[in-house]
Amino acid sequence: MLKKSVAMFLVVALFVISAPVSTNAASPTTKQIILYLDETDAFVNLETVKIDTAPVAVRGRTFLPAKFLGEALGFNVQWIAESRTIILEPSDSYIEINLEKMTITENGTKIPFDDKVFIDNGNSLIHMGWILDTLGANYQYDSMNRKIEINYSNLPYTFTDGNHAKPVARFTSAKSHYRIGEPIKLVDLSYDPDGENLARSWTGKEEAYFTAGTYPVTLTVTDGSGIVSEPYTKYITIVEDVYLTRQHYPLYFQEEGTSFQTNLSLLTLDQIPHEMEYDFERKLLISDSPEMIKEPGILYQDTINGKGRLYANHLNVMDKNVTFAILATNDTDEDITITTTNSGEVKPTPLVNLMGHIASVDFLLDEAPDSQANVKPNETIFYKIYPDFLPQYGVNTFYDVQTDGELTFSFVAMNDADIEDFEKGVYEPLEGDGHVRGTFPSSDIYIEANESGMPFTQPYRLSIGDQTIFSSIQGVDVFDNDSVALNKGHYGMVYHISIDNPGEVVMLLRPRAGVFKGPVKINGELIMAPISGTLTHLSGVHVLKRTTGDEKTLEIEFTPPAGSAFPIDLIFYPLDQLK
Repeated sequence: MLKKSVAMFLVVALFVISAPVSTNAASPTTKQIILYLDETDAFVNLETVKIDTAPVAVRGRTFLPAKFLGEALGFNVQWIAESRTIILEPSDSYIEINLEKMTITENGTKIPFDDKVFIDNGNSLIHMGWILDTLGANYQYDSMNRKIEINYSNLPYTFTDGNHAKPVARFTSAKSHYRIGEPIKLVDLSYDPDGENLARSWTGKEEAYFTAGTYPVTLTVTDGSGIVSEPYTKYITIVEDVYLTRQHYPLYFQEEGTSFQTNLSLLTLDQIPHEMEYDFERKLLISDSPEMIKEPGILYQDTINGKGRLYANHLNVMDKNVTFAILATNDTDEDITITTTNSGEVKPTPLVNLMGHIASVDFLLDEAPDSQANVKPNETIFYKIYPDFLPQYGVNTFYDVQTDGELTFSFVAMNDADIEDFEKGVYEPLEGDGHVRGTFPSSDIYIEANESGMPFTQPYRLSIGDQTIFSSIQGVDVFDNDSVALNKGHYGMVYHISIDNPGEVVMLLRPRAGVFKGPVKINGELIMAPISGTLTHLSGVHVLKRTTGDEKTLEIEFTPPAGSAFPIDLIFYPLDQLK
């Protein structure tokens, strides 16, 4: 009996007995509360307090301790032991939470219990959004830091509409004057007396100004209730001294991953001093002709014994579905193992740019674990088989393979997934259509640049897909009597570019032909160009990355994505120390 009485006393104490929450706010009716999930340290008007029960996240909802909220925000919380009922009286609401019956009544209306209350080791927590919305409090959740910030104000203002005060727009400038092309730094001092979030509207605000003079900048703010502040205007003074010209400003301050127009003569830049060599350890099989699949058949076929790369790019233009597969045939008397060491794949899609982009991303990421397949003597297997291509759907694929014997790899457009038809000779080699098809002696290009090791003092470019710089690698088309095949776009090949000690530079990508969408890997970081959408020669130049000047080398990996137009330029523009 004694234990039961003590336990009941503790439950009552949870809701009735509490140490006062200390504050140092300018007004006792203004509260700023900061809590952290699963932490019992809290902050009320900047002072640290201990709470009995930590906030928790359950079922995607955040729950806060009822007792603490009542004390901190000044609403009544009662515990009725006889009926095991909690009574909350926030603002003009009356809420009864019956723990025995697991029911909630809000202003006489029953609402779901599980959505609003969570019991944690005998302690009752209530749903954050529900109770704070009832109070009219402003709150934010910072998922990165697991932080909850609550602002609650009940000040006796003269309200514009009887319920809300007018917000105040205000800002200041970090400096009394700026130079031409110098970034403008404004400090926003706007606030809302009710503690509501504000939407801002600027007039005349620029990142920088490129003509000396005085410029008015005006700010108005709107609170969550739609009440608009009085406009606030401040004048920005620009002196004659030049910090940066309009053309050079984006080199320093344009956001990475965005593009800008420029009148700089980038096409006249010198090519970066470099040495280039092909790696002949891995042969390359390209199946891209006929690029448009108009009938079932063998698109390309050749042997690999050792290291190889399989590359395919095809689109179904028939009025029926087609099965695309890569088959491996063992014509020897020994088991042969295929080890796949890297792959780039995309599900069949009608989006040509997406097709090449995703496959290139997948291949440069190189995240898939190595896998193996065994081919028995005189056996043919599906090395890869794709879901049926719908009409106007296609794929782009890369596979780095290594075999311990000679295998014949066949790229085949099939009526269905029937290997017997292939083995019976149902499928014949198809005529090419002028796109790239063939077997090439190399699949990787290595470029060593700036071997002097001195930081760049002038801008350079490296043109990719420009035949005046890198000639097309030559191979053979085994379907055309071993005639000469040229891989003009270097498709299926990977550029490995190493630049010694470039110094502090901005790296730009400039398309010079049609549509471009592709990834670039820089010092292990995969960068999308662009992040969304596509680039064209009308997009200007795209900012890939700025270096810090501390990099000993820049290691760049790039593969020309199928569906993108070439040539492109990689531009390395040195940045001066701004003063």
